[in-house]
Amino acid sequence: MKIGDWFVVPLFEGMVAIDGGAAFGVTPWTDWSQWMTPDAKNRVDLSLCFFLVQGRGHNLLIDTGFGDKRSPEEMAALGIRKRATTGELLASVGLNTEDIDTIILTHLHAAHAGGLTRLNAEGAVEPAFPNARIVVQNGEWERSIHTNIRTRSLYHKEDFEPLLWHRQLDFVDGDDEIFPGIHLRTTGGHTKSHEIVVVESEGEGAIFFGDLLPTVHHLRLNAISAYDLYPLVTMEKKAEWLDIALRRSWMVFFGSDPAIAAAQLSGSVRAAEGVAFEPLLMHPVDEADTRGS
Repeated sequence: MKIGDWFVVPLFEGMVAIDGGAAFGVTPWTDWSQWMTPDAKNRVDLSLCFFLVQGRGHNLLIDTGFGDKRSPEEMAALGIRKRATTGELLASVGLNTEDIDTIILTHLHAAHAGGLTRLNAEGAVEPAFPNARIVVQNGEWERSIHTNIRTRSLYHKEDFEPLLWHRQLDFVDGDDEIFPGIHLRTTGGHTKSHEIVVVESEGEGAIFFGDLLPTVHHLRLNAISAYDLYPLVTMEKKAEWLDIALRRSWMVFFGSDPAIAAAQLSGSVRAAEGVAFEPLLMHPVDEADTRGS
């Protein structure tokens, strides 16, 4: 999909099953179970997806997915059903990990930052993208290193801590512009320093929402994940950026929706009917990606 002179490709790793109550927070089961069908363990499927953005001589990733370090037993325990490795996904578009020059992290939770590192032939953890500049909010880094009882299970330090020794990290504080038209906008909400990525080029635009707006069902302002540390901030920032997307007719990209990678929005955030969406890009989901009973 083109955004001006940038080209975007969703890279679909597979699915993860998580508790439906965790996915939708205080939204009642009677509501969210009409949007997504839970399994016998009350879990719903979310996609593991990150994005390749190409243009102006750059190969840029927005997030890196869960990655390939965990054993099949660990992935099964986490509810993860992998479809493809990072190498396979990049090979499908004619690239390899050495071709990636820039990575932007919306935040450092394992489903978004796990692919930053990999295991080498000796079983040691090493950078998965040896030539990449890795852009992360300084506040997100600090909180990922200094976790608490609420956040420690969401950050896996082997995903990102080794990058310090390889001098690939580029820490930013607040809003920034990585390349002309590639903007970082801090939102908070999901984590204290969560950021979204805004792409503008040749009069077109798109927002990569990260976990501020993980699925099309979270277009509803009151649908907020229980993992969000600052839910009222999520609500406010979601409304703010949805207003911008609607006013400017920008595309939106979802990193966790089980079916839809990108959509065009219509309607109004505050209207009774809410925000409607028209799918633009779908994930290549087949029977192998669906949950067993």
